[in-house]
Amino acid sequence: MVWKMLRRPVEEIIRAEIETVRARRTILDQLEGGLMTGAELREKITTDIKAQMVAEGASKREIAKVKVTSPKLYHNTKRLEGLGIIVSWKQSQYRLFELDPRAVLPVRRVLDISKPLMYVTSLSNPEDQWPFVQWITNNPSFNPSKLLVFVEALHWSRGVSRIGGRFIPEKEFRILTTEWLQVPDDITSADDERDYGDLQGTYEYIENAVLNHIQNFNIVFDLTLGPTLLTLAMARIAHEYSARAFRVSRYDISDSEVNYY
Repeated sequence: MVWKMLRRPVEEIIRAEIETVRARRTILDQLEGGLMTGAELREKITTDIKAQMVAEGASKREIAKVKVTSPKLYHNTKRLEGLGIIVSWKQSQYRLFELDPRAVLPVRRVLDISKPLMYVTSLSNPEDQWPFVQWITNNPSFNPSKLLVFVEALHWSRGVSRIGGRFIPEKEFRILTTEWLQVPDDITSADDERDYGDLQGTYEYIENAVLNHIQNFNIVFDLTLGPTLLTLAMARIAHEYSARAFRVSRYDISDSEVNYY
């Protein structure tokens, strides 16, 4: 196989920030785990500074003087907010912080934080399942914990067989947990040849589904076999959320070219 990939600048921005100011690494590392208050972030930064001072041989008196003030935290969080990496809002007497969803995946890559992989794709027709499953189960480059498959409702009625035991090779040891989502006809307009569908509506439908999983999974998009409308929406989501996305020339592990976008 031949792999082609373009580097994404958002990771360079994040890397530059955490290499410039240590506290920003701490902030992003903590927020990758979820929502935090300003007080909690100050405590984590303080703990990190003290640990660094201990490693450098500082005295207990010097260490005891360490205090991260609200202005210092504000200076760093304001910078990260301005870059679109984190967001914050006031709730009651607290200010809450979290990663911007579009920064979650690049932050993980820069900080080398591992998560289970969710493989997101779309299939045009039921017969596409066989080559796809042969590809995913025999490909050492991917070991997904979950498959998220988007299909057009019109072509996937309740009676259609979906990825299951009969599609998995006999020697395959992996268990594929699969979630199927049918994009409604009123979005794809698949039953009206004069209407090419609602791209924005399709984007929002798929985006909402992906965001339900982004906290728990790293994500990759396979743009190979889906209908045009769904593939365009997934490509846009992959770009905006800095997720890996690719198209395969053929689902053949021994003779295929994988182009990343």
